[in-house]
Amino acid sequence: MLYIVTKLVTEGQQKAFSIIGASEDKKRAASIAAEVYKDYNKNASFQNIEMITEWLATRQNYSFRKDKDHRLQLAITPLEGEVQPEEKQLVFSAAAEEEELMRRVSQALFEGKHTAERGSKAQTHSCPLES
Repeated sequence: MLYIVTKLVTEGQQKAFSIIGASEDKKRAASIAAEVYKDYNKNASFQNIEMITEWLATRQNYSFRKDKDHRLQLAITPLEGEVQPEEKQLVFSAAAEEEELMRRVSQALFEGKHTAERGSKAQTHSCPLES
């Protein structure tokens, strides 16, 4: 089996997708991806890089956001020399992540408003003002 290492770098409105390398060993592919992370995040500690290497070897993807405009996404895609099934063909989907974020924000706002409305009706107290 061959493992393809890819990255997607988002900086503001610009996105750059790259194929970093390939390896027949999953752990080697994870270390290749971790090197990309190390170059991207100069402040990463040795333990942090080791943890990310392990994460990449097991989960085969990792996303790191420096701030709201800068993001690195790494992925390891296993290939067996044949056409991938539909569910494994998509490597990155920035639009899907933005939609998921908006869905969660909308849900949180709705739940917060609903809870606040329920709480305010149930605990309405009136205190007379003394003059």
